[in-house]
Amino acid sequence: MTVKKQDLIGVIATRAKAIDFWSFMHYLPNPDPVLKKMGKDISAYREILSDSHVGGCVRRRKAAIKGLEWRITPTGNEKTDEILTALFDRLPISQIINQILDATLFGYQALEVMWKNQNGLLLPVAVVGKPQEWFVFDEENRLMLRTKDNRNGDLVPEKKFLLATQQADYMNPYGRADLAMCFWAATFKKGGFKFWLEFVEKYGTPWLAGKYPRNAQVHEIEDLLKSLEEMLGTAVAAIPDDSSIDMLESASKSGSSQVFDDFLRYCKSEIAIALLGQNQTTEAEANRASATAGLEVTLDIRDDDASLVEGVFNQLLAWICELNFSVETLPTFDLYEQESIDKLQAERDGLLVGLGVQFTEQYLMRTYGFEEGDIVVAAPEKSAVKNTADFAEAIPKSIVETIGEQLEVEGEPFVEEWLQTIKDQLSQAESLEDFRHQLDSLIPELSFAEYGKVMAWASTTAHFAGRQSVEDERTKSPSLAKRG
Repeated sequence: MTVKKQDLIGVIATRAKAIDFWSFMHYLPNPDPVLKKMGKDISAYREILSDSHVGGCVRRRKAAIKGLEWRITPTGNEKTDEILTALFDRLPISQIINQILDATLFGYQALEVMWKNQNGLLLPVAVVGKPQEWFVFDEENRLMLRTKDNRNGDLVPEKKFLLATQQADYMNPYGRADLAMCFWAATFKKGGFKFWLEFVEKYGTPWLAGKYPRNAQVHEIEDLLKSLEEMLGTAVAAIPDDSSIDMLESASKSGSSQVFDDFLRYCKSEIAIALLGQNQTTEAEANRASATAGLEVTLDIRDDDASLVEGVFNQLLAWICELNFSVETLPTFDLYEQESIDKLQAERDGLLVGLGVQFTEQYLMRTYGFEEGDIVVAAPEKSAVKNTADFAEAIPKSIVETIGEQLEVEGEPFVEEWLQTIKDQLSQAESLEDFRHQLDSLIPELSFAEYGKVMAWASTTAHFAGRQSVEDERTKSPSLAKRG
């Protein structure tokens, strides 16, 4: 069978052609199983956010992201980098992150970008999250805004709405809502509290039983009941001397109360697992080991949420550059922990200092957050010429030259191969950034034995060359010759 190019380019398996696809007025209903079961829209999830345990877990999850530091990677153009940095400094980043993370709760979140022309540049001045109920997806998974004029939805303009989704795919562009996993637990927990209150009201306080004679009149019985009711509020009542009151307690109330307590604990555990990935750190009975294990799971979820936030901001940065700047390298929005980046940077700077690099006071203050007056950068010491006594004997220059020539012969094949590889990669790279990304593949593929041999020759040559240079210096300087 001959392959047709249009069959390869076009999309054949589409939702509109599928035999099991059903849409309502040309938009795709939310396939969320909980919402379909109840016949409700996504506003049902918004109701359970008022639950104290659900709300606490949500705040904790969002706080894990908002507590991270953020930065924008450079584009290579200093002026563009300054504009982007100043722009994001003006935006309420924490508030925007809070709105983006609603996508983890509801599955998706649309954010409207408010653009403004500033000095010839079209820049965002606000990013506002809008209710999920206002948006649907069409048969091609495109975002649509439902309006009074068109309840079925209109396609949103390009570069106007940012879309954050959690685990969205072709079958479900609405994403997967974490609130769906804890909806029934939160609902049953609410109902459990109601029944528990009724139980406490009924069995939490002792019952009062009044006794009256068999020949008592109806009004006498009513007076006794009225006295008992008054006792519940005031614990004081006046009754006839031939009547009596007993206090009765339920023998099984403790066991019944434990059932409610266990049920509510189970519901809270399910909510914590759905939103945090664990429940050990939310319970008072958790030991240190289990709490630590729980935190490790939470970090995994935090990293996924951070990637979601970074993706939305990266889309915004791409739009800004497309509308205003011409850059070879697109900037990216990165979330990171300050402690980890400081440690890595400090290790790097320490290695550079060992190689002779000297950092300015401005760099140290900017990088590590020092205040003016906290540090003093010492002036570099001038290296003095070492006493030739450190070298017991001079090495003939011929030996140094011989070793150098041998090193050149030994290392020439490897050097030529590396240079040729670099030239090939550079010729194939589409841009400087593309070439940078390929540099990792240019690491010399030498065996430890080969690499060790070359480095040994290099070390020996460097040692002998140093001794020879000192000998040459002593020969030129009479004072050093006398000292030696």
